[in-house]
Amino acid sequence: MIEKYLPINWEKNERSVITYKHSLMVAKAAKLIAAKCNLNEELAYVYGEMHDIGKFFLLPKEFYKHPRLGYEMLLKEMLIKDNKNIAQICITHSFPIINNNVSNDNTEELNNYILAFCHNDKEESNLLINILNTIQTNDYIQLIQFCDKISTIDKYIPIETKLHWYQEKHHISSSDLNKFYGIPLNNIREKFNKLLGIDMYQLLNIK
Repeated sequence: MIEKYLPINWEKNERSVITYKHSLMVAKAAKLIAAKCNLNEELAYVYGEMHDIGKFFLLPKEFYKHPRLGYEMLLKEMLIKDNKNIAQICITHSFPIINNNVSNDNTEELNNYILAFCHNDKEESNLLINILNTIQTNDYIQLIQFCDKISTIDKYIPIETKLHWYQEKHHISSSDLNKFYGIPLNNIREKFNKLLGIDMYQLLNIK
């Protein structure tokens, strides 16, 4: 499905090829898990395919804008069935902390983190926060958040491995990394492990 919405000659762009391969890995993992949890596996696959669609239309230095761009693109694409839910997947996949029912006491801290995610682009940060505040999380949002973080372009890896790479690339403190990614992602893992009756790592052959 995703191929119909990609820019012309995307295959000639190395970053686009990487994003495409990663998106398919996310989609395959989401479909496999969904099928074992009585979720709609075809929807899960499409959500995984489309979660990073915004990246195909941005330069790498602007990738921080891809959650919002994907969201807005999908809301305008009325020919796609379930476009509103796909749009919500696009904008939430980078922020698993929103599933942790952040208290009002931590709202400022979360907003500051989103500002940092946006490379201190206040306009982008405010747009993101305003949209995220309107979205109620669900199983599919959580599923894609998790599958995104354990998927490379050709294999599945432990959350800790991805977060170590993420910390080195974005210079995130250990405490922020754990608070905004480690804890919420492991909570999602535990939730789906219970639904599956086995560890997702076992299902995806993650060592």
